[in-house]
Amino acid sequence: MKKIFLMIFMTAAMISTLSAQSDDDLFGGDDDFFSDDGIDVVDDTTAKSDLSRGVLFETGAIKIGGSFDMGLSTLTTLYADDDDDFGEHIKNTLLTPSASAYLTVDARPTQTLRMYTKMGIKYPYKLQAISFATPSAAGYPTVSTSVTDWLSMKELFTDFSIKDTAFFRFGLHTVTWGTGYFFSPVSDMINTSSINPEDTDAQVDGSVNLRTQITFPGTQNCLWFYVIPSTDFVNKTTFDSYARDTVFAGKADLVFGGWEFGVGGFFQYQNAPKVMLTASGSLKSYSLFGEFVYQYGATSEWDANKDWDDKTSIVQVTAGLSRYWKNQNILLAAQYYYDGNGKDIQHQYLTYGHNIAVMANFGRLFGRTDITATAFGMVNFGKDDLPQDLLALFSQSGVGASLFNAMTLSTLVYISPINELKFGMGPYITFKDFETAPTVSLKLSATLGGGKF
Repeated sequence: MKKIFLMIFMTAAMISTLSAQSDDDLFGGDDDFFSDDGIDVVDDTTAKSDLSRGVLFETGAIKIGGSFDMGLSTLTTLYADDDDDFGEHIKNTLLTPSASAYLTVDARPTQTLRMYTKMGIKYPYKLQAISFATPSAAGYPTVSTSVTDWLSMKELFTDFSIKDTAFFRFGLHTVTWGTGYFFSPVSDMINTSSINPEDTDAQVDGSVNLRTQITFPGTQNCLWFYVIPSTDFVNKTTFDSYARDTVFAGKADLVFGGWEFGVGGFFQYQNAPKVMLTASGSLKSYSLFGEFVYQYGATSEWDANKDWDDKTSIVQVTAGLSRYWKNQNILLAAQYYYDGNGKDIQHQYLTYGHNIAVMANFGRLFGRTDITATAFGMVNFGKDDLPQDLLALFSQSGVGASLFNAMTLSTLVYISPINELKFGMGPYITFKDFETAPTVSLKLSATLGGGKF
């Protein structure tokens, strides 16, 4: 009964709150153009007509773009089930600055060759002091400070094709196999990081791979093949050891009556094989999507025993919907995810069991576009309590904070006096589990300049 009450409470909170972001904030922005593992790019005739209209840049041109994200945020605890009083919570409030930038370079020397890179710089970064045994002239050890974890390479690849039929991509790039918005077990099969439910615009990390796309002329159907070589150069000494760790994956995209269906698989020698299904389409005013993954054996089971016997069958299923009301500038998205992997740590403590995520966005409040709001809620039933040592480890690896809790509810109202400034304020409520009282906090945020170019 308590679980049912909490689900009703979460749903009511989401419906009663107002929110705002643009369509691109919910369904993707510039990254969609550069992460095109979908059927929207398989029709070569369309691509050529787009080029004639100037949609694609001409042969020999180079495009340089990017984005800047600058802001400040605080999270002040108003109530928590601990021994600290309100004054102590205020005293422990931290002001967290954030500054990040991404630079993209997109070059097309010829019509059949494209080269692309996307790199990022971020703050806060890590400082590491290094002491040397050789003393300085004054007799003190020489100390130098190095900056780490400040530069990231999101994508680095080249595209080329053969006779407008087979299209290849090699390098580091994000794979958008799945259809999910908050969760995507299908995309997680190849990518090296998962979607952050509270920051779905953030691009997940891909892997180095060779992608081959084969199109069927006159249709929107195509085949995708991936070869993902091992990048463990330290522990591999022979060609045979590299070959055993190479991953092979494939997927077919089929379109019927406005619906897109995908079927594929993932295979690695002496590791958990996987098969997947995806579907996306629309029903009246709603966009619908779903994913299914079957995995034979957990990764931890295969690490302990390479035999095919005595492995657990693991199922992951997700389905969701979204709707946009244009006149009211209201956007709603919801997704259910069942993760049946209770063996591997990252699933056992983050998403194992039943998950529900809801986001509502309102782009206009009180008839004013400079006042907006956003609301988010996520609940999980079934996962184990997260130990403190794993909490620190997951936090450092960039895992979304909402995945640490049994339930997270937040609402932020934004005021933007000018285009370059946006201030947000609202409650942030977390339930570590359903047996203890929630932690209630006040979240403040400020976006200072920044944008895309």
